[in-house]
Amino acid sequence: MKKVLSVFLSLLFTMQLGISAFAGFNAPRLSRDEWDELYASLCDENELPMLCVGADETQVSLVWHSDKEAATPEVRLAKNASMVNADTFKGITTEAENDYQLVCRVNIDGLEENTTYYYQWNTGNGWSAPCKYETKSFTSHKALVIGDIQIGGQSEDSQVQSDVGYNWNNVLAEALEKNPDVSYLVSPGDNTSTGKTADEWQTLLMPEALRGLPMALAIGNHDKKGFAYNYYTNMPNEFYGKYFEGLDRDFWFRHGDVLYLFFDATSADAHDHMAMAKEAVELNKDAKWRIGVMHQALFGPGYSGLDPETQLLLNAVFTPIFDTFDLDLVLTGHSHLQGRSHFMTESMVVGRAKSGETYKNPKGIVYLNTNAVCDHGSFSGSMPYIAYEFSENDVTTYTTLEFEGDTMKIETRRGDNSELLDSLTIEKTKEQKDGMLLKRFQRLLYKVVEFLGLVYMRVDAIVVKIRGGHF
Repeated sequence: MKKVLSVFLSLLFTMQLGISAFAGFNAPRLSRDEWDELYASLCDENELPMLCVGADETQVSLVWHSDKEAATPEVRLAKNASMVNADTFKGITTEAENDYQLVCRVNIDGLEENTTYYYQWNTGNGWSAPCKYETKSFTSHKALVIGDIQIGGQSEDSQVQSDVGYNWNNVLAEALEKNPDVSYLVSPGDNTSTGKTADEWQTLLMPEALRGLPMALAIGNHDKKGFAYNYYTNMPNEFYGKYFEGLDRDFWFRHGDVLYLFFDATSADAHDHMAMAKEAVELNKDAKWRIGVMHQALFGPGYSGLDPETQLLLNAVFTPIFDTFDLDLVLTGHSHLQGRSHFMTESMVVGRAKSGETYKNPKGIVYLNTNAVCDHGSFSGSMPYIAYEFSENDVTTYTTLEFEGDTMKIETRRGDNSELLDSLTIEKTKEQKDGMLLKRFQRLLYKVVEFLGLVYMRVDAIVVKIRGGHF
């Protein structure tokens, strides 16, 4: 019996080790004093790295600032914290927003699923301390969605910046504690307030959890106020198109059966948005799920539903793209209000989407609008396309997308205690596609939108110049 018991205990211990190997992220919830101490120690620097999603699930990338004279774009990767038998990945340096640093960008590939890695980056003054990054399943996986982080809120005040950073750290801690199996984070834009300063990005990157959580960041109107996004991100498959100008760009990436299309919704360049979507879809025809990400809320609650620029111009530019390529879900932000649409096609409700229900092979697209980390709006009233809206806007929210087999489960929870607020499950066992003849006719009509979009871009460029930047 002693021998049997010892074997059993040994097996149990081994199993516990296996389970704890994926125990989650280093994402501590901080007291205000603890955050203030962390913020004070880091706010005057700008050398924290960003871990970015890669072109597919076998890749990630790293981007960081380093002293101009010593910048060395190298990353070491190993399966142990001692960095024994580490592989070295080399990248490139590009100009920084200042004259004393360079930006280092390194792509890492060959990652295996369900594996614990450790990586170091060359700081220019030796190797950094090892950081842990755990890959999850490449087939069944979960994504985390948090919008309008907007470090700095609506101001350039350092105290407000610290306040938003504190909220950002703790909503991340809550989300990752409850969801240790998350593979990456998606933001629908407005990651910073002014889009100009290094300290906003430094604050954005302060949470320790981000060393092990790849990010995919859309461009929002606040990011577009400056050019800092250029120097702190390294998104995959960036698409600059034929007519994009300045900071404009779209990008896409693939994780398992999910294809993400990120659009710069501050640009009305319909031609290049359509071209990017076409390229990405044609290269990933076998992707089961297609998800769009953009900043402005086409069918979100609040003033976005009443804003003529959003509902007329952006609706005309983007909904034909989403309908043409049969997207399943579109993630948006901007209005600082949580909301979700019914199933939509051509800007009309084509099917009800009740919270808590499962829908098999539904027709149409779900539009999900995220709340904000920085501050929250208020809205009373109803829109015909809103299936759910979150009225308690004194707390943040987060959303998870869980993909398993033929299902995508969407859950939105409070950011302070993870109370479930809304859920929807879509089961897809066959493709729901409109006739090709109809799509060809729609594509012909879209040529008019492309022309008008270019005209609008020229007018908008003049307006932006006069008012000194994007709102």
